[in-house]
Amino acid sequence: MNRRFVVPDVDASTPLADAASALLLSKAEPLFVLEADARGGADADAVHDMRVASRRLREAMRLLGPVYPRREFRAWYKRVRRITRALGPVRDSDVFIDEFSKLAGALGEGGRRAIAFTVGYRAGQRGHELELLNRELAGLDLERSRRSFERMAGSLGDSPEGRSPLSAFAHVAVAERAAAVFGEQPAALREENYLQQHSLRIGYKRLRYAVEVLAPCYGESFDLVHDILTDFQDALGELHDVHVFLEVLRSPDHRTVAGLAGVSSSDFGEVEALLEARARAGFLRFAQLAAAHPPQDLLPQLLLPLTQRPEPAPEIGVEARCEPVESGESEIPSPVIVGDEPWAEGWEELEVVTDAGPEFVEDV
Repeated sequence: MNRRFVVPDVDASTPLADAASALLLSKAEPLFVLEADARGGADADAVHDMRVASRRLREAMRLLGPVYPRREFRAWYKRVRRITRALGPVRDSDVFIDEFSKLAGALGEGGRRAIAFTVGYRAGQRGHELELLNRELAGLDLERSRRSFERMAGSLGDSPEGRSPLSAFAHVAVAERAAAVFGEQPAALREENYLQQHSLRIGYKRLRYAVEVLAPCYGESFDLVHDILTDFQDALGELHDVHVFLEVLRSPDHRTVAGLAGVSSSDFGEVEALLEARARAGFLRFAQLAAAHPPQDLLPQLLLPLTQRPEPAPEIGVEARCEPVESGESEIPSPVIVGDEPWAEGWEELEVVTDAGPEFVEDV
């Protein structure tokens, strides 16, 4: 398993009450470490990494929130959400500027003129966004409030649920998120449904982050399923970015200001044509992933590792008092029966509907 996701002294058999604090602290650590570098805004990687860290921590808090005392936990969740939202505009501008600048090499003179104006305009917006980010981070003062978070993470009281193994909790949590993703996917496989594709991107991201939080339960099975979820998130993320770029270019306000600077509609048209081609390629990449990893294959990869608890080391001089579980036998009842899910029917011959008409997935 990727060492980045190893949490010391936590595995599938660790009681939830003991694991929760370690899991939260492992996700919070990057947030505190990156604050100083992200605050200045000069380090775009630090801004990106801190935003991702805040999202991973929020997903860990969504997962574990039901077993924590409500009041202080909710206050910290709202604080972390503020960080994500403050970092968002700066990071979005960094991505926009970087990706748009790369388009220039594939365009003619008019298209390059549209790119130069759009990049310059967004760079001006980033300066204002950075001021707001620095103000927000200064008000939160994460380093001084770190001990408060650590106390909150360790405040889980005794309960029957807290004494259950982490794997049992993980199984239900991952099954719920997988059901949401696979329920949305058919609509997203229609090329024109970019809003459903955006929603599915968020679903895959939350599923991936949940699997990352619960990585100690997966052991050697983690890397394969994590790579698949990452591929889905990346493909849908790139597709979403192209749709956002097109919306910016087509904005009447943007066109009006650009026109005053001498950028014509035909200049923008050249950029639009290139982005539309990339949107088409991005959708086909997503469709190919969906064909390669259908729910009936991916769901067992997500859930079956969570049914196998590690065997405890035998005590010296003490013989086993019960029969071991047979290899492959599930100890944890699944809330989702593979092959009997509400979204399963019709996946074997699922159609991908594109602007050019219906195609079968295996032909994409």
